[in-house]
Amino acid sequence: MLTFGPVNFWETLFVFAATAVGDFLWVLYIRRTNSGAALSAAAFSSFLILLGALVIVTYIQNSWYLLPTVAGGFVGTFATVKMDSKKKPRD
Repeated sequence: MLTFGPVNFWETLFVFAATAVGDFLWVLYIRRTNSGAALSAAAFSSFLILLGALVIVTYIQNSWYLLPTVAGGFVGTFATVKMDSKKKPRD
């Protein structure tokens, strides 16, 4: 069930930033996992779970926070792919 209420600027900013940073951390987590770096992959995984849980608690309380969640995911993925493409020459 969707619940809509008043929106707090700082919560909106937190949800947006946490989701954007979370997308960047997913890239690092996947890289660490693929390289067999168990300890750092586990650390990234723990932080991702924490960020995700905090974001979920926020948008469960107020469905308006789904909007900055989606926007943060878009920006985080877009920025990460752009940064990666600058590091590697294209084929």
